[in-house]
Amino acid sequence: MRLRHAGSFALIALAFSGCGSSGDTQEIEAPSSQPPVMKQPPGMEFETKTDTIAMEKSRVDSLARPHPRDVEVRYMVQVGAFKDPHYASIVQSTARDRYHLPTINDYNTTLALYQIRLGFFETREAASAFRQRLLKEYPADYKDAWVVQLKR
Repeated sequence: MRLRHAGSFALIALAFSGCGSSGDTQEIEAPSSQPPVMKQPPGMEFETKTDTIAMEKSRVDSLARPHPRDVEVRYMVQVGAFKDPHYASIVQSTARDRYHLPTINDYNTTLALYQIRLGFFETREAASAFRQRLLKEYPADYKDAWVVQLKR
């Protein structure tokens, strides 16, 4: 039998190329949802122990840190106010990268300015100390920074 088209020959060759004897075929297992069980080599056994500590309740209460809701944030340091949102975003990310503190880009609708504020402080003294650090480390960048009291 003679084939008229070369394309037909390629299709027949392709169809038979995947065929082989039963010894040549391999079974592909479907992945199981169970993790594989790993056997430990001889002499490699592990034991887990748990220790407990008993402590009086009054001692535990005195060691507890204040709950975040108990801390009242009252002050931040404002490092600038800008009309251009792109520039405000750059100043915000630079301050965040330098100090790794919470940084807020707050848009004031009354002033039409993006206010960049840094850090959360409980006291004015703590905020002022941080402002002094800003001025010492980057005097040209934060020369106009000031402490802002947050509204309640």
